[in-house]
Amino acid sequence: MGNILTDLFSTKPAEEAAAAKAAGYATGKTDANSALDTGLNNSNALYGQAYAPFASLIDSSGKGANAYANATGVNGQAGIDAAGSTFKSLPGYSGGLTTGIDQVMRTNAAAGNLGGGNNTADEIKFASDYDANKYGNYLSSLAPYLGQQTSAASGAASVLGSQASNESATAANRANYDYSAATGTGNANADAALAPYSASQNFWSSLLGGAGLALKASGIGGFAAPTKVAA
Repeated sequence: MGNILTDLFSTKPAEEAAAAKAAGYATGKTDANSALDTGLNNSNALYGQAYAPFASLIDSSGKGANAYANATGVNGQAGIDAAGSTFKSLPGYSGGLTTGIDQVMRTNAAAGNLGGGNNTADEIKFASDYDANKYGNYLSSLAPYLGQQTSAASGAASVLGSQASNESATAANRANYDYSAATGTGNANADAALAPYSASQNFWSSLLGGAGLALKASGIGGFAAPTKVAA
């Protein structure tokens, strides 16, 4: 009888079950978040590797695009001055100009016009045409950097966008795991809190049930006493 009453009144099994549930949810949450952290770190490393070439291309193409902006006057007078300095320092520029002017002088000398005004005009015209032609080539050589920079920026944006989406999804999964663990733990704790009431209910149900059986056995609760059969 003592064991029965102890079992009926005891809340220990319910409390142990609730604690086991709560521990399970906590472990599940920890394991899930650990897996998410590992996955996020690995994916971020891959995104970093994918982004690196675009970052390098952005840097190199950006320099070319800025040189193009200087050469076309987009960056103002300071840019024009910088472009002129760069342009005239390019390999072959001075050599080609000198060679060309020397050729003009030799041609005029052969014609007997070396000391005249026509020689000077011819030199100026050659230098002007030479600069215009060379500068056009200079701009053409810089133009591809604009497309490269656009492609690099687009590729980098795509990688960063994918990384942001992955981090957002990871955060959402983490929130779901946290919510599930918190809800499960709360339910387990609620079960533990209700354990005394469940134990009391079990006791009274058993007690009243036993009393009913006793009454029925005595005939009061509905079991009729045996009828004697006449001899």
